[in-house]
Amino acid sequence: MRSPERRAWPGGAAVLWTALGGLALGAAAGAAEAACPTGRAALQAMLASEYAFAEQAQTSVSGAFLAFLADDSLVLNPAPQPGRAVYQAAKNSADRLEWYPSIGDISSSADLGFTSGPWVYTAVPSGKQYYGHFLTVWKRSAECRWRVEFDGGTSHAAPSSVESKLLPEHAPFRTIAGPPPVLVARDGLGQALSDFQSAVQRDGLASALSTYGHRADFRFYTDGQTPIDGVAAARSYLNAHAVAGAWKEAAHGRSADSTLMYSVGEFTDSSDQSTHAYVQIWQYDPKATNWGLRVLLLNPLPRTHQ
Repeated sequence: MRSPERRAWPGGAAVLWTALGGLALGAAAGAAEAACPTGRAALQAMLASEYAFAEQAQTSVSGAFLAFLADDSLVLNPAPQPGRAVYQAAKNSADRLEWYPSIGDISSSADLGFTSGPWVYTAVPSGKQYYGHFLTVWKRSAECRWRVEFDGGTSHAAPSSVESKLLPEHAPFRTIAGPPPVLVARDGLGQALSDFQSAVQRDGLASALSTYGHRADFRFYTDGQTPIDGVAAARSYLNAHAVAGAWKEAAHGRSADSTLMYSVGEFTDSSDQSTHAYVQIWQYDPKATNWGLRVLLLNPLPRTHQ
């Protein structure tokens, strides 16, 4: 998660980062009286929620998470766990947790999206700082409020450069044509996910990414590394850190138009022992008339969990 409890807090492996939802709070009050925003306005509303979430965390980290986590949310702690229970049990702390989104996208149906960006945890009173990246999946409610469905992340050394903030008013937006109805009826998205996971079990993750990675803007996250952009760079890393096994899903969700989907769970070895926590985000590519893996997070689990 992206909080001291999950966002790879000092010594932790996974950092639960749940994006800011604050700006969305103000808009939610009158949302039920009008249709929810679509297109660029929906992306801006989700990013506004991310920033609001981060701002509220400056007063209370656990309070911010409880304000934005959906009832059925999951966070990495370090394996997937019910998010609200994690933060209801969290102790108050004077330590500071700060973050902002540097990337984000939504489905064409404007009901599911994700954000990611850097986080900094500052211990009080020592002032020692820890760094990482969060990955958050957002879902729009019937009242047009964006809530966190999943929050996780990685920890790594201090970055060598500062990432630009993805501000709502400057966020790039593109409309993605949805898949043909016949492809949705045949559950082409579920088939792509199943084929990828079978390929990983058979050939290893690096090999499977060459076929299923979203080539235009794929991003890979793993503890100890800053985000790795591009299929080629991710494959190079994974060839040096081989991963093979099976996927044990804990939860998944997809947008109404099937242009975006996420899957969360644990990665297991040949003995069915959990070795990693994972998050997959899939996005439809109209040029390929198929879905590609847009984001993959794969964090080693501590031996005590295995």
